[in-house]
Amino acid sequence: QIDKPLVLLLHGMNNDSSFGYIRSMMRTATSRGWMACAINMRGQGGVELTTPRAYNAGFTGDLRGVILQLEKRLVRSTTTERRRGRRRSDTRGNANENKNKNENENDATKSANPTNPDNNNDGYDDDDDVIHQGGPIFLLGYSLGANIITKYLGEESLHGTLPKCIAGGAAMGNPLHIHSGSIAFPWNMVLAAGIKRSILQNYKTLKQFREPGYQTAVKKALMSPTIAQLDDTFSRYLIRNEGKPPYEMKLGYDGGGEEYWRDASSHRYVAHVSVPLLKISAQDDFLVFGQFAKKLNYCLENPNVIVVKTRCGGHLGWQESPPPSPSGNCDNKGRGLFGGSGSWSDVAVADFIEALLQIRGEDREEKKKKKRMMERVVGGYYHDVDDGGDDDESTTIRNEGHALNNSYSPRQPKILSRL
Repeated sequence: QIDKPLVLLLHGMNNDSSFGYIRSMMRTATSRGWMACAINMRGQGGVELTTPRAYNAGFTGDLRGVILQLEKRLVRSTTTERRRGRRRSDTRGNANENKNKNENENDATKSANPTNPDNNNDGYDDDDDVIHQGGPIFLLGYSLGANIITKYLGEESLHGTLPKCIAGGAAMGNPLHIHSGSIAFPWNMVLAAGIKRSILQNYKTLKQFREPGYQTAVKKALMSPTIAQLDDTFSRYLIRNEGKPPYEMKLGYDGGGEEYWRDASSHRYVAHVSVPLLKISAQDDFLVFGQFAKKLNYCLENPNVIVVKTRCGGHLGWQESPPPSPSGNCDNKGRGLFGGSGSWSDVAVADFIEALLQIRGEDREEKKKKKRMMERVVGGYYHDVDDGGDDDESTTIRNEGHALNNSYSPRQPKILSRL
């Protein structure tokens, strides 16, 4: 059971959850009292590949599945459980003479409206009250993982299906525009070597697949000197998903590498992200900054996205050594005995999450206060009830009870102006 904020991390290409930057961020998160977990992509981290489809830059289905599983483990509010129990009891007591007709109408409505709350366990009830005591969940991605979480947030936000337990995210070293042909020597060969090593590690599983042309593509991929050639060779057999609900799985890119790179590029989705998203990139990042800079305008179009550009740091290399904590032990800021958390980005991301949690708490209290005020308005007219509240507070809504429903949501851009 998850009873506190959760940070979910996604590693980069040819990496896994055991890499230093993942473990460093997890230490920083847990030192602040949160929970942290990391995903190993298909075939990575020593986990045996059980399907003939490995991970890639454009497939968000695995991340979506993990989030849905984690959401089910969030501790639920006892108040909500009682409310749902009453609803179930009321439903059982009703006459069911029109049961079949109602079921057909409901099914038709859900099919026509993919954003219907009943179509996903979004963590909130009908009147948008929080029903989870655990959470929320924050998504953190690095390099290729940053591209995947950005694409996921954009896909879900665009169609209104983003689980409301997702409170924000951070993307470090995100290229935004995926195109392996733009990667210069020798990194194009180094990245290709890493992918070929992964193919060989999982070859026992891959050789069992008998789709026409698949084994030939595997052999050609192993012979490809650069990542661009490898992508173009193997793209017809990659796993992918539809960009709209229910995000059905598909196989292959008939257009080759160019179609794959276009579909995987998260700059096409970042403008739709509806939760606060922090993007950090270094100017001396030899691997992705050129592509990131070309598509930066897509980030700037969205007021929910904060972009941080540092002068140095390379590719995911924001190491630092700040002064140790006064006590000599690791403190709640992630500083340790020998000089720090290990990465400037860890502390920056943790501070960002902490600010979001604080604002969510303030918004929740504000909503409760307005709900109490709304209860004192009957039929749109203010009833002067002395409940010990602030007189200034009560005078703001005379004869305007309907305006109380217009309180802003934490998902609107106003949250970023307060960070």
